[in-house]
Amino acid sequence: MKLRDTAGILLIALAVFPLAAKGESDATSGMPEKVVIGYQAIPNGQIISKDYNWFEEAAGVPVEWVQINSGSELNTGLASGSIDIGLSGSSGIAAGIANRVPFEVIWIHDIIGDNEALVVKNGSGINSVKDLVGKKIAVPFGATTHYHLLAALELEGVDPESVRIFDMQPPDALAAWHRGDVDGSFIWEPTLAKMLEADGKVVIFSRKLAEAGYLTGDITVARKGFLEKYPDLVVKYLAGEMKAVELYRNDPQAAAAAVSRQFDIPEEEARRQMSSLVLLSGKDQLGPLYMGTPDKPGGLAGVLKATADFLVTQQTIISAPEQDVFLAALRPDLIQKALEE
Repeated sequence: MKLRDTAGILLIALAVFPLAAKGESDATSGMPEKVVIGYQAIPNGQIISKDYNWFEEAAGVPVEWVQINSGSELNTGLASGSIDIGLSGSSGIAAGIANRVPFEVIWIHDIIGDNEALVVKNGSGINSVKDLVGKKIAVPFGATTHYHLLAALELEGVDPESVRIFDMQPPDALAAWHRGDVDGSFIWEPTLAKMLEADGKVVIFSRKLAEAGYLTGDITVARKGFLEKYPDLVVKYLAGEMKAVELYRNDPQAAAAAVSRQFDIPEEEARRQMSSLVLLSGKDQLGPLYMGTPDKPGGLAGVLKATADFLVTQQTIISAPEQDVFLAALRPDLIQKALEE
């Protein structure tokens, strides 16, 4: 089946919704009335920071946490002005930059390893990617798992048109799995674990596709209008994320306890899920593999450009700009400032 073109949705959102819908200033304090953060159920530093309320304590203004399920949802929220800071997989970020969604990249939460996978039902007759022909697979369009599903099909020479691919967010994909409406899903934790518990098996992990050149990660962006007005709040948000990574590295049990509380899962399971991701410190992100510095850009812009180019070949976005556009969207200077403070 034809994959849905998400570009039209983003263009409609840009045209219909005012970009200043949220984050308007309180005239007496010069601060926003509230900050809206889009988060996903991913066991990384954002969930740790959320659990400990570090940003709320530093910001001094109300913070509203809104759960989103994919990069396309985040991009629509940013375009409408209803989200100020939010997390998406790298493919959603690449698509957002290509579609001129008004945001800038401020943080890399993690590099995806075994946290995402193509999981299928035992007895489905699927033992390899080539066996997906004619099967029904659920995946959130525009997410990193969508990108990796397409990449896996390309690597194995399977025409995406020969696979029945359905656009489903994780809760819907899980429900369809239990109903027997789909044969499999390319999905992330904790939905991945729930499918494995319900008679599932992994065909391929995202780690293998990253090793083949299709690197993915979870990235946070800030809406341009919000960042321009409140850069200090964005720096405070980053300080909380750095604190979360430090806690994960120095006291993994305490970090797992935070994820356990947020996801309502046992601490041991939370720790297992967290171990499937590579969490990056602020210093890591300023290195040559990732954001780099304003003077010495790192490899992230190239990864995002390559991702967007691939999405063009798969007809999920219309076109991809030059690498300079992706580079201009990166704000390592904010990480530098957070480290200094």
